[in-house]
Amino acid sequence: MKSIAFKSKIENNKIPVPAKHFADLKDMNLKDVRVIVMIEELEEFDDSAFDEFAQQFFKKYASNLERIKNMIDNNKVER
Repeated sequence: MKSIAFKSKIENNKIPVPAKHFADLKDMNLKDVRVIVMIEELEEFDDSAFDEFAQQFFKKYASNLERIKNMIDNNKVER
C-alpha cells in the first residue's frame, strides 16, 4: 500500500489535491483508495507535527493492514 499525506482546505465541498501530488496520482483513474480526513481544531498543529504524525500513523497502519482489512470485511468498522 502506498500512502500520501498532505494538507488541504475544503473548497465547495471538495478537497483539492496539491499540485505537487498530481504525479503521485497520475494514471490512478478508477483505482480504489482509502481516505482518512483529519480536521484541524487547533491552530497549534504545525506542519512538522503533522508530518511526524502522518509518518507514525502510516507506519502503524501498514503493520496492521491485514487485521484492519479483516475488520472492514467483517463489518466491524463503519464504512
